Amino acid sequence: MIQPDKIIRTNRKTLAVCISPTGTVTVRAPLSCDTARIFAFLEAKQEWILRQKQKREHLNALIPTDDLDGFTFLLCGKQTTLRLHEGKHIHFNETDNILLLPKTSARKRLEKWLKENALRIFSSLTQTVARRMGVEYKSVQVTSAKTRWGSCSGNNALHYSFRLVYAPKSVITYVITHELAHVKHKNHSKRFWREVETYDPDYKTNRAWLKSHAYLMEIF
Repeated sequence: MIQPDKIIRTNRKTLAVCISPTGTVTVRAPLSCDTARIFAFLEAKQEWILRQKQKREHLNALIPTDDLDGFTFLLCGKQTTLRLHEGKHIHFNETDNILLLPKTSARKRLEKWLKENALRIFSSLTQTVARRMGVEYKSVQVTSAKTRWGSCSGNNALHYSFRLVYAPKSVITYVITHELAHVKHKNHSKRFWREVETYDPDYKTNRAWLKSHAYLMEIF
């Protein structure tokens, strides 16, 4: 029998199951839904769940363990290797794509460094793309979101998951273009997608890259 990793009860009417890029099984259920009904639902979906989990098993090797030394990941689309050292500061060797990371609180320090650099990169690119598109936005912020790469609020405040910094510049630029297109079109209408395509003719390729690299949402 399938054992869910998470059961999330909310004010919804139906049951749903989703499989994360690394195989985590999450059930979303109504507040009043009892456990027996949830497991009956999982049993009915068992074959589909097992197929999805098998597809994702190989991705676990791409997720870091507690020992970060030697772990390789994408940074702005380039393979970058982590090396732990006894020093107090983070150093990035851009020539060899080696990130030297202090051993003390390594993961926490790394996430802070990634967020700081993501904000710098995204802010600069957003300013450039907005100027080209002729739109204005309120602000740029980075988040720890794992379910979306970016968003544009009703008052045109832009939010990007810091994990977008793993992607190549062309993909980052696509997400920025996508969110800035929402300044004009608060939907995903044909007019919206024409706007995106005008400024990123390769947007379909960039969207496909994000879909095939969804596991990046699970890194750090």
